[in-house]
Amino acid sequence: MSFAENLQFLRKRDKVTQEGLAEALGVSRQSVSKWETGEAYPETEKIIALCEIFRVTMDELMRGDVSSPQEPLAASEGAAELVSEDATPAEELPADGAAKDRRISKTRAIGAAVSGGIFLCAAVAFFCLGGLMGAWHPGWLVFLLAFSLCAFVDTVSRNDEDDAALPLSARIFKGLAGMVMLLSVDVYLFIGLVYAIWHPSWICFIVAFVLTVMFDRIGEALAGKQEEPEEEEAQP
Repeated sequence: MSFAENLQFLRKRDKVTQEGLAEALGVSRQSVSKWETGEAYPETEKIIALCEIFRVTMDELMRGDVSSPQEPLAASEGAAELVSEDATPAEELPADGAAKDRRISKTRAIGAAVSGGIFLCAAVAFFCLGGLMGAWHPGWLVFLLAFSLCAFVDTVSRNDEDDAALPLSARIFKGLAGMVMLLSVDVYLFIGLVYAIWHPSWICFIVAFVLTVMFDRIGEALAGKQEEPEEEEAQP
């Protein structure tokens, strides 16, 4: 059997999802999927970690036949730690679809709850500013602030197919990139309406543009740093 076939057999034998294995190794699920299809090979340190998790030798993993009856079939302790209480049986894990759907739903629910809390706080702040201080105007700016914060939360919590491979750090910087321009509008209106300094407060848009580009590039760099080492091919 090839390395790809051995890895897939061991993972399914021990009822470990691709996501669980990827998290334990510090790689993306897509990388584990590529290893199992033979599109790429992990680095040496990842191969050693796989041997420790599944309690096999490197020779068995890379060139042996772990599905042979002579091979030990009991799940290893390392792999057992990756199996959740509600783990799906191996034959039902062709693409880890159910686990992925649960993760996406949970992440979206958390993001929606945080966004709802932000708008609730904005509404309370607006009525407090208006009722207690008579600052209905420009108190409404708190809603623009809430909108920009929700844009950040949405980017960080969104975990759709296109964003699934992005690590949290990359999504945070992507979220900052999407929030800065909206926040600059709020800052510009606040300075103009409260202090009547419309000029040169427009400079905040230039600053926001520079920060947007910078945060976006950092996010791309972090995403690339996550993927590039994982896709390096190593000879079995």
